[in-house]
Amino acid sequence: MDTKPLQKQAEYYISSELLKYDFKATEPFFDEEGTDLIVVQNINLKITKFLKIQCKGRNIKNGTSPVTIPISYVEENFVVFLYIIDKDKNNSLYLFLPEQIKEWKVNRKGEYTLTINENKISTDYFQSKLFNINLSEKLREILNKVEPKNYTSVLIDGIFLEKAMDKTLKIYSDIWPEKEFIKPDLITVLKNILDSYDRHKSEKKIVNCYVFLSESFNIERTIDFSSLNSNFITKNGNEAKIFINRTNEIIGFEILEQLDRLINNDNIVLVANDRIYEQELEKLAEKKVEIIVVKFNQHNNDDMIAKFKWGDITYPLGFSIGLERNEI
Repeated sequence: MDTKPLQKQAEYYISSELLKYDFKATEPFFDEEGTDLIVVQNINLKITKFLKIQCKGRNIKNGTSPVTIPISYVEENFVVFLYIIDKDKNNSLYLFLPEQIKEWKVNRKGEYTLTINENKISTDYFQSKLFNINLSEKLREILNKVEPKNYTSVLIDGIFLEKAMDKTLKIYSDIWPEKEFIKPDLITVLKNILDSYDRHKSEKKIVNCYVFLSESFNIERTIDFSSLNSNFITKNGNEAKIFINRTNEIIGFEILEQLDRLINNDNIVLVANDRIYEQELEKLAEKKVEIIVVKFNQHNNDDMIAKFKWGDITYPLGFSIGLERNEI
């Protein structure tokens, strides 16, 4: 049975209910640990508190239906909304807070599990979870108590990265004609970019690396994607996660859309050089937003101008292809 229509119906309904109670909700660009919606406290702040919302939709006209949530998803800022349609086509919305989810049974897969049927939703337990103005205030209390996490997001234009790798190989082939260069994997490239230019310091933070690849290009010629893992540890001991997006759409527009979602909560490292980014970066510079841009050192008419701290992309790529510090 195709549950996608019901899932989208649940998300739309939950979004409208959140809006009714003055919550600012948006969809994340990538599926991150079960997050269907994100509620932010204040979009005008550089670092803002936020809630991760998982939306579940269930039609219980045919009997019992389970809801499962991986244990690892449930943190202080994670809640579940359950949208239910009964046999008479009536719909109801229930809110489960973190401590309430942790009271569910745990199955053999390490998931919190809640069983739903017609009889159970009429119990006091479910009735107390019906989303209303009182629970909206409880949700706001949780949002206000959440401690903002220190995130760094690296947004990488794959077309630019491919061009940059070709240029880097050309530059250093001319300087070191006898040198045999390594074909690096993506994790090596990301580590070197972060080690070179991530100046957002903290004792512990999460690094998300978003790589946007065009179906019309072939970056795999120069960077190995074959043994790609979903995460790695940076030089500073921080956890880093990789999200790959392959698309036939214009990469620049997708990165700008993701940048708009992240700018109020994340420190941004933008690896790009196209003039498509200039106008938006100009607006962000006027707002005193801080972004680190990694681009070409030399400028021509096709390269963007960014009023931010910036670094030369050929520097970390030089390390990635096997050069020593004294060779760059």
